[in-house]
Amino acid sequence: MSQLPRRIVIAQAAALLVALAIVLPAEFVHWREVLRTPDSFGINVDTTLPMLLIVLLPYFWFVRRPFWTLEGDRWRRLQTWWNAGVESRWSIRATILIAGTSLAMCYRVAVMPVGDREQYHFGDLPPAYHDEYSYLFQAQTYLAGRLSYPSHPTAARLFDQMHVVNEGRFASRYFPATGLFVAPWLWLGWPILGHWLAGAAAAVLVFGIGRELSSNGTGFVAGMLTALSPGMALFGNLVLAHHPTLLGLFLFAWSFLRWLRRGLVRDSALAGIGLSWAMLCRPMTAAGFALPFGVVFVAILTRRASEGRELVVPRLRVGFVLRPLLAMALPLIVGFVVLGIHNHAITGSVTTSPYQVFNDTYTPRHVYGFNNVVRGEQHLGPRVLDHYDRWAINLTPALAVENAQNRLLASWQWTVGLVPLLAALIVFVVGHVSNVPGLFMFRASGDGHVEDAPHVSDQRWWLIFASIVSLFAVHVPYWFDGIFHWHYVFETGPLWCLLLASVTDTLSRTWLAAERPRMPIWWGCLIGSAVMVNLIDVAPLWYPSKLQYGVEQIAFSRLKYQAFDELLRREVRQRPALVLIEADPADRHIDYVVNEPSLSADVMRGRYPWPLEKIAAEFPNRSVYVFRAKTGELRQVSRAKESADAK
Repeated sequence: MSQLPRRIVIAQAAALLVALAIVLPAEFVHWREVLRTPDSFGINVDTTLPMLLIVLLPYFWFVRRPFWTLEGDRWRRLQTWWNAGVESRWSIRATILIAGTSLAMCYRVAVMPVGDREQYHFGDLPPAYHDEYSYLFQAQTYLAGRLSYPSHPTAARLFDQMHVVNEGRFASRYFPATGLFVAPWLWLGWPILGHWLAGAAAAVLVFGIGRELSSNGTGFVAGMLTALSPGMALFGNLVLAHHPTLLGLFLFAWSFLRWLRRGLVRDSALAGIGLSWAMLCRPMTAAGFALPFGVVFVAILTRRASEGRELVVPRLRVGFVLRPLLAMALPLIVGFVVLGIHNHAITGSVTTSPYQVFNDTYTPRHVYGFNNVVRGEQHLGPRVLDHYDRWAINLTPALAVENAQNRLLASWQWTVGLVPLLAALIVFVVGHVSNVPGLFMFRASGDGHVEDAPHVSDQRWWLIFASIVSLFAVHVPYWFDGIFHWHYVFETGPLWCLLLASVTDTLSRTWLAAERPRMPIWWGCLIGSAVMVNLIDVAPLWYPSKLQYGVEQIAFSRLKYQAFDELLRREVRQRPALVLIEADPADRHIDYVVNEPSLSADVMRGRYPWPLEKIAAEFPNRSVYVFRAKTGELRQVSRAKESADAK
């Protein structure tokens, strides 16, 4: 009988102790509340099922008889494929299954009924967040063949829109790639389809990364966990930058990891293209994600340059470093050129982004860094959106720590589950620590080819872990913890799935070698129970599931926008029209002033209060209405000149 390696024993013990330190207090509080109020009977979706499995752990550990034995040629072929990294028909089937699961999850969210009478489906409602309207605004601008529109010549302030710059040029504040990504799907009339496809492609790339680093089985587990993630499905139905960014980042990671093994220029070129695209979607996220890869890239090229001096052929000596460097750098240079053109078209400066202009002009308290409110209040101007700007909280070290904790907890909850990912993190760090040395794998041979160092696969896993740490670190100096407390670190979700799959592979192999055949079943139940409470409602044990909870949270805003759109369709009879909207001061996150960038829609929306006489003079051909968001009152205050003349 094989004994468990010491580092795995320590890792298991540490993971169990930490898990107990989390679930025992949570369960004590939960059941005390249940006993106090019997009507609240149910389970804690994060801790109750893991606690039950921990209670059953001795049975799975000490009983050495397997539940079953699988035999036959088909099973042996599957087992061979699972434990290897070779291509076969199984790989094609796995790819289709992962992509199909991701698409099915997004579709399931889209068709979920919402509202008191459940007369609406989630995907039929208008967007929920200000950012979504800005990205759609950007896509509409691109579909018109423009980078921006001019602001209204005489009443620009009337059409100030959240996350849209309106200082001479009328344009989204955001970076260009997301609008470019959304544009073709918007043209087709299905703007969210691109996000669904990007999510499916990202899950398949996660499968590829797992195969690259370990085996087909590891990749399949990671890809399926990504596809089944409730957070991935929810954000796959939001017109935000996360899914286009995810596509670029995981193309980058997959290609870079292949380059580490193979040293091929085309791999570094693909990595550069993926990173450049992600940078044009979310620059801070791209930088945080890629920083550890960049450190390794520079270290390897430095080492190559040193070893290349010994090569006999001068041409190989230069190309040994220059070719991968150019292949990686050229796409990034193209990306910076595109960004400069985009900036200049909107702000008049190559180096000043619309994002910066929006923050400086409208929300100075939202600035990145500590003491944001104190610093922002030194730059207040006449164009500040005061009510929205005051939402910002002054960032202190204590708040930064609290935000980081919230992001970490939420990233586990919205990816797979708190206990499985916490345990996986501990096992990964403790159980893999002996493999840290030797990240810089390449050795130059005399003819300029690259030879792989041994045990490359295990060592490259540390880049996945380092990327998670880096992405969390670059967002520490920001005061808001994010949508659902995690959207700033959303792109770590598939990385967590990769770590969980790696630990699953390590533990399963170790347990089977030590003749603990039921332990992989126990671990699978731990992961499976987390996936179950994420996706399935089982009242009265638990309701809603995390997926249902997320849909209900987002649907609150969507239903308000839907009700307003229906009100305009029903009550605005004199068209073309201009609806002046008086915002509800108690609700800074619902803003109905949303227009097409051309300002030519049949019903336009503007900000109130404005002198009505001035409005009538500026827009004589439009009937004017006033809507008060606090009371829901809509009334007509003037008629279009043609209508009045006709009467």
